[in-house]
Amino acid sequence: MGIKSSAEITRILKEKWDKSKEKEEWRVLTGRNPKGRHDMFISSPERIWQLKMEQTGSNEAIGFGLEVGKMDDEIKKLLRTGAPVPFGLISPQKKPDLAIIMAGIQQYSSDSTYTLCKEYISEKQAKLDDKLDMEIERMSSDPISRRRYKEQKERESKSYL
Repeated sequence: MGIKSSAEITRILKEKWDKSKEKEEWRVLTGRNPKGRHDMFISSPERIWQLKMEQTGSNEAIGFGLEVGKMDDEIKKLLRTGAPVPFGLISPQKKPDLAIIMAGIQQYSSDSTYTLCKEYISEKQAKLDDKLDMEIERMSSDPISRRRYKEQKERESKSYL
């Protein structure tokens, strides 16, 4: 399975979740990488998927993902590290007025996601980053999208205090 849009990956995940008999064994780990992008890993008892996303507006993001591979004990251990925090993801689908909503408690650790990216799936990481870079470049040719993206980056650079 190659790189797919985040909407396609969430649809696949929903289908797998609906069929799963071990829902309590599913895990989500999220963190930010050095480029400020969100790396989200979602695992079932057997497989692991990754979504790589970047905020492009106050309520907008673009993202791509792929099935990373099989679970093993080392990856399971990494998925359980970090701070437990709520998460939510709304993924609009191709059909109008249809979205998949994912919500629950995730582990948040930029260190753990970075370790997964660099030590376990580095080749696939480069392809995901390249795909996201190309999409952001394409988006920047549209003046409205470029303005929203620039405003979002300015909001992210301001401290909360």
